[in-house]
Amino acid sequence: MIAFRLPPPEELQKAAREERMNVFRRYFASSRYNRLLIQQVLARSARDSALAREVERMERLHNKDFAETVEKVRKYGYYDEFLAAVDEEDGALQKIIEAYDKRMHAGS
Repeated sequence: MIAFRLPPPEELQKAAREERMNVFRRYFASSRYNRLLIQQVLARSARDSALAREVERMERLHNKDFAETVEKVRKYGYYDEFLAAVDEEDGALQKIIEAYDKRMHAGS
């Protein structure tokens, strides 16, 4: 899994708003990538039940990372900007979900 780390608060402070937004966008891109890796291991666990524990470990790590990132962003004072990135991510995910919905219902 990709270990994304927020830049230190001093670096975020020096950056313009758009640069910080790009940092948050990269965070969400790495999070999506990690979710795909988790899904891949989950699928593989059908052949190897020992992988179920790895899926659980990966899920815990991913969720912990998210909670820690939100905590840091709040502490650093960029929560509102992070929430703007959350809204972008939500919109992007909604488009992906809608595309899957269309494909899944196309043959119905």
